[in-house]
Amino acid sequence: MGSILIQFLVLSCGFAFLALSFELNFNFEFIMPTHEQNCEHIFQRACQVLKLQDFAFKPKIIKAGDGYVRNYRLGYTNLKSKLVVVDIYTQKKKKSKKYSSILAVIAHELAHHQKKPYRQFYMFRWINRIHYPEFYEQVTRNIEKFKKDELLKQFYE
Repeated sequence: MGSILIQFLVLSCGFAFLALSFELNFNFEFIMPTHEQNCEHIFQRACQVLKLQDFAFKPKIIKAGDGYVRNYRLGYTNLKSKLVVVDIYTQKKKKSKKYSSILAVIAHELAHHQKKPYRQFYMFRWINRIHYPEFYEQVTRNIEKFKKDELLKQFYE
């Protein structure tokens, strides 16, 4: 929130007899929401559509000076704390990503909480099934729900 301090000094016949000072408060966030705030609102709406509660959103921000990163993740989630971290800027130029691509990553990360990973004995060893066919079907269902929602479907047009 920004504020501007304005002071007036009224002179009459060379004498300062009245000094006024007051402060004007402006809510710049309401006037121009940032890309991070828009992504936060989109995430909250996505959670409402999927009927998921108590999730926290954090934008993953990499500084422009970091350069091109070889090992790159679009997003990740913590199953215990229900924290979802999504990269909302492009990798090389650090421009704002399209909201449809951010929604695709959100659908993927929230699907991890809907279809949890499990361990399976496969080929004589234990493996972790994190991404499996039923999981990707859940991601597709999430994206279809986003496309049917009145507020989120505008990002797919």
